[in-house]
Amino acid sequence: MCDPEGGRPDPTSRSQLRALFRAHDFRPRRSLGQTFLTDANIVRKIVSASGIGPDDPVLEIGPGTGAMTRALVSAARRVLAIEVDPTLVTILRETVGEAAEVIRADVLEVDWPSLLQGEGAGEWKVVANLPYAITGPAILKLLEAQDWIERLTIMVQLEVAERLVAAPGSKTRGLLSVLVQAACDAKLLFRVPPTCFWPTPKVDSAVISLTVRRPPLVPPSLLSTFRRIVRGAFGTRRKTLANSLAHFPDLPLGKEAAHGLVAACGLAPERRAETLTVDEFLCLAQRYADRAEARP
Repeated sequence: MCDPEGGRPDPTSRSQLRALFRAHDFRPRRSLGQTFLTDANIVRKIVSASGIGPDDPVLEIGPGTGAMTRALVSAARRVLAIEVDPTLVTILRETVGEAAEVIRADVLEVDWPSLLQGEGAGEWKVVANLPYAITGPAILKLLEAQDWIERLTIMVQLEVAERLVAAPGSKTRGLLSVLVQAACDAKLLFRVPPTCFWPTPKVDSAVISLTVRRPPLVPPSLLSTFRRIVRGAFGTRRKTLANSLAHFPDLPLGKEAAHGLVAACGLAPERRAETLTVDEFLCLAQRYADRAEARP
């Protein structure tokens, strides 16, 4: 039942994982995407890929039963683990003990300044295993903390990983692709098959690396406008860029102004959102902001 090194239950052992769940009357809920990594080799690959060193503070999102947490504790100076499920918090404290700071919290509602204070700006490294159901919102929430974060190493559904790194012109490129790539250098590192988890999911997963850009591509003063422009462009994917911007309610442009905005950046009005680079979106945002400032 116990890990021979630490005398604690080993959460990478399926038999011990089942025993822990029985002891706590816990059943993984597929509706919440609760699957648990049980492959020690994948754990080592993720920790290695994250570039975590002995001086680093690490924020872990979705630690579950602690398979990754224990490896992070061995690699980092400090590990702060956030888990929303109260039963898993109890199990985590059994498998990890006091080696990590365990906090019950919802990643979608975290107050980053309060949580991450005490470390220098841009010092945190993040390791996350995100539930499929909240992957997009969770990543966007994490990007709100980019001033504190150096790098994120995240495991997501393979389809989402491919979307995050999709290049301009790709059919899988979307809103999340652009917002992530504007904030980070995004790379797909490796795939993780379903057999590495229990219960076994029906889809492949993948690990991605997001290195926060310093300095940011989008100036903080322009970030809100940039996000509105990107959301507007992808608001109606079947429409051309100019028509999508013209019909987005958060951008009071109208057809003529939308076409003028697109033309001001040297873009053809029939372009579609998925073909644009981050720099082209940035140009649209800057032109829109200039237009707003020029109005009486």
